[in-house]
Parts: sequence; structure tokens; C-alpha cells
Amino acid sequence: MSIEKNGPWLELRVTKQQEGQTVGALLQAAAGLPEKAALELKKKGAVLLGKEPAALDAVVKPGDRVRCEMFPEEPYEVEPSFDLLDVLYEDDHLLVVNKAAGMKVHPNEPGEAGTLLNALAFHYQMQGLQTRCRVLHRLDQETSGAILFPKHEIAHKLLDVLLNERQISREYHALVTGLVAAGKGLIDQPIGRDRSHPTRRRVSKTGKPAQTEYAVLQRFRDVTLVKAKLHTGRTHQIRVHLSWLGHPLLGDELYFGATERFKRQALHARFLRFPHPITGEMLEVEAPYPDDFAELLQSLEQQL
Repeated sequence: MSIEKNGPWLELRVTKQQEGQTVGALLQAAAGLPEKAALELKKKGAVLLGKEPAALDAVVKPGDRVRCEMFPEEPYEVEPSFDLLDVLYEDDHLLVVNKAAGMKVHPNEPGEAGTLLNALAFHYQMQGLQTRCRVLHRLDQETSGAILFPKHEIAHKLLDVLLNERQISREYHALVTGLVAAGKGLIDQPIGRDRSHPTRRRVSKTGKPAQTEYAVLQRFRDVTLVKAKLHTGRTHQIRVHLSWLGHPLLGDELYFGATERFKRQALHARFLRFPHPITGEMLEVEAPYPDDFAELLQSLEQQL
């Protein structure tokens, strides 16, 4: 069977070996399209057998052409603007970018530019791709590292399910103040707003459930490198939880205070691990440390 992307359409040409299969089974076996995604497309009339809308239980024969509109044209919803993207992984369905520290993920005001979504829109534009810039998860402005973007609605819905089912593993590396005593642990403390500050969060009995798993990677003279995995996705979760533990992030003005040693919170989204929403293949994407983080690590190692 031949499979190709033709504009907004994914097209499959049936061979003798696929004779007698249903459209739904064909889409799942040949294109890796999950049943939920196929049903979603069928509801929209976006699955065709030849030129006619197809039932998923319709039986195919050799020479038939099955088409599904997985990549419809949509407005970007942000203004494309040039900025170099460090793309770590990309295919027709998703991409992972290594976000630079200091860059917002999305605009806060209409017409605002210079954000990651503006650069993403430009990236799509250069590919001839007209699709909405979708946000699945976020990183704080001063946090660097891996961030995942779906490239079409079906991928977004399937990735959102994976995120809610905790099948997307997000591993962060952080440099925290002091020497963390325990080699590893789970911080299970609810997080809510800090009423005394407009943007700060805090551990609060009335907050939302939040769990952060952590492990020590290396202890330096007065700083510890830890890895942290999110089991939930609360605002500032790692920053709040490690501060509550007594080891705020180095350079975190909001939860620790400014320091000359590092000009931002020392937090980097190092790994994303997840099953591909279409193919089911397990992906692991690693984001290299940015220069400032790598240089600080080197300096700390030299002090040992």
C-alpha cells in the first residue's frame, strides 16, 4: 500500500493484500490512526472512499483510494515572526522544540510578537503549512528546554489524553540551593495562590493536588543538581515544591531571591518521553543544556 501526504489529505492506495479490510482497520493498520481519531474524522465527513464520505466499516478492494483530511488549513492565530527554532524532533503530526530561556511561550496581548508561538507560526509558514499554533503544555518564561507542540487537531486531542493519563513523562533538571539530604523522594503537597503576592504560588491545604518526584543527580559544594518529574502540571510546581522542601532553585527571584551566580531560575526541561499519538512508537527527546546552565555546571564541578 502506498501512503502519502497530499496537502490537507492523508491518502492510501489499497493493494491486493488489503482486499476485504474495512476502512477503519486500514487506517489503523496502515496509517497508525487510532480508532478514536478515525471516529472523530468520520464525524466531520473527513474520511473518503474515492470521492464519497466513507463508513469506517466499509470494505475496500484493490485500487481503492482512502483519504482522510488530517491536516486542514487553519489560521495561525498569532502573527508569524522570525526567530531561530531549535527543533529537536519533527514529523507530520508534532514537533518538539528546545525553548530558550527568556522567551514567552505565547503572547499575552493581541498583536504581541517575539514569543515561541510567533516563531512557530513562522516555522510553519516556511514549510508551507497553514495550521493553528496549538499549545499542549507550557514552560515558564525563564525556564529552558523541551516543549511539545501538536501540528493538527487530532494529534492535539490524542496528546491531551496522554497528558491527562500521565503517559507523557516530563523530566526537568534543576540546580537548587543547599545539599539535598535524601537521594530521592516524592513531594505530594497541594499548591494554591499566595494571597500576599499577585503571581506567586505556595503549598496550601486548600490548593490543587500536586506531586513532584525528585532524585539527586550530583551534590556540589553548596548546590545540588536534581532531576524532577511532574505527575501533575500546576503553575510553578517544581519551583514551589523544591522551595517548600527547603531547597529553592538557584536564581529564582520569586521563591529565593536574586543572586549573582545565576541570572534566572536554574531549571531546564531535559527530557520528554511519550508514545507517539499516531504510530504508538515510544519517543524520548533530549534537550541539551543551554550555555548558561552548562557553564554553571562546569564551574560548580571545578569547585569540588
